[in-house]
Amino acid sequence: MRKLFLINILLLILVNVLIKPFFIFGIDLAVQNRTEPGAYGLYFALLNWAYLFQIISDFGLQNFNARHVSSSSHLLEKYFPSLLVIKVFLSFAYFFVAMAAAYFIGNYHTEALWLLAVLLANQVMVQMTLFLRTNISGLGHYKVDSLLSSLDKLLMLFFCGFALWWHNRTGTGIFPIIWFVLAQSLALLMTMFVVYGVLRSKSKIPLRPKLLTNLKSGWPVIVVLFKKSLPFAVVILLMSAYTRLDAIILERILPDGDYHTDIFAGSYRLLDALNMFGYLFASLLLPMFSRQLAEGSDVRPLTQLSFRLIWAGSITACVSIFFHRYDIIALMFKGKADLVYRSDVCGVLIWSFVAICVTYIFSTLLTAGAKMRSMNQIFLAGLCLDLIMDFALIPTQKAMGAAHAALATQVFVALGMVFLCYKYYQIRVTLDGLVRIAVFTSGITIIAWFLSTVEGMVWPVQFATTLVIGLLMAFITGLVDIRPVLELLKKNQA
Repeated sequence: MRKLFLINILLLILVNVLIKPFFIFGIDLAVQNRTEPGAYGLYFALLNWAYLFQIISDFGLQNFNARHVSSSSHLLEKYFPSLLVIKVFLSFAYFFVAMAAAYFIGNYHTEALWLLAVLLANQVMVQMTLFLRTNISGLGHYKVDSLLSSLDKLLMLFFCGFALWWHNRTGTGIFPIIWFVLAQSLALLMTMFVVYGVLRSKSKIPLRPKLLTNLKSGWPVIVVLFKKSLPFAVVILLMSAYTRLDAIILERILPDGDYHTDIFAGSYRLLDALNMFGYLFASLLLPMFSRQLAEGSDVRPLTQLSFRLIWAGSITACVSIFFHRYDIIALMFKGKADLVYRSDVCGVLIWSFVAICVTYIFSTLLTAGAKMRSMNQIFLAGLCLDLIMDFALIPTQKAMGAAHAALATQVFVALGMVFLCYKYYQIRVTLDGLVRIAVFTSGITIIAWFLSTVEGMVWPVQFATTLVIGLLMAFITGLVDIRPVLELLKKNQA
């Protein structure tokens, strides 16, 4: 299982590194720099509003389905029609509830509500695509799922890039943010149909499921599945809340909230770009952990391997960005007068990535083992901590306050997940492991600081050198065992 994990995580990273960063820094950043001041901040706040309510659309079906299809793949054809019925009706409920809440509670103006409507439709397609992909990975087609993971961003590169090119050629003035959102809609729609077609080729699900018929005939099954997915739904709700509320509160409670949310969004873009690696680990590990637990296998070797890999990667990335945060922000936002403010926020927020990665690994194992109640207790406590810190810090520290709240919450949740895995699965770090982690972390931090002070070396070279040294140190310190990697390479050459 560890070799299978290494093969597929390398494929996932390769596919996503080739595509997603180009969208995040090439398209998304270009849009933010070409829209009117505050427009992207409003878009980011509305996007987080859409994320906040996505629990209604998903209701835990994604994690529930990934876990059960992995452990009992023969049940796919039986339960898929009923689950699809639930998914479609929840999607409608999600759209109308989120819109109603935005109108009556959020007090958004008409233009913002129209933009939100398109964003909600986009999230429906995103969630439907993820649900369909859980069936593909649950059946064991990990490589196919890896290739599909970046299809939406590949299509967005084309459609959103075309919109930017067309505006540069024919338009003048600011770039309409709605063009960006509609281009995403087209890419997401095409992705959803492609993934559905791939799923049909790998299974015996019907071409056109009869939703109303399935609703009537399979109602008892739907009720049972709905109840079973409820604990997973609460997990998604709480995680979405403590992750996404920072930007919403920032935009709502400050008089110039659009501006400060725009600042926060700039740093969050870097965090989002890094988060894709953590999410890739989780999406690959969930079906693997579920299968191991169903077979009664020891999950500790795979857990330790994935943790060490993601720790080495996340620490190296964060120290590299931290010591070059001003240069990176200046490159992203050329000509802005508030680069120091933006880089300071980035310097705090970026460390959340380490905690998020730890949470990805251990919460995925807990999800595979259905330890939802204990997880939800930690997530609820994290949400309370985040709300308290947001309302205490944002009025005075603004975007910096939101960054501190986000970092503290992510660290708290990560420690909670580690404790639960120690409690349920005896996942522990040996003294030898702690020494390797400490040596690697302190070593790469000192090296990154030293390189950042070297005169005559341009910062991109310093940044790239830190990344390379981090990779080498992971093997030299023994934090990452090179033997499975060498065995994997020899196997592929044979």
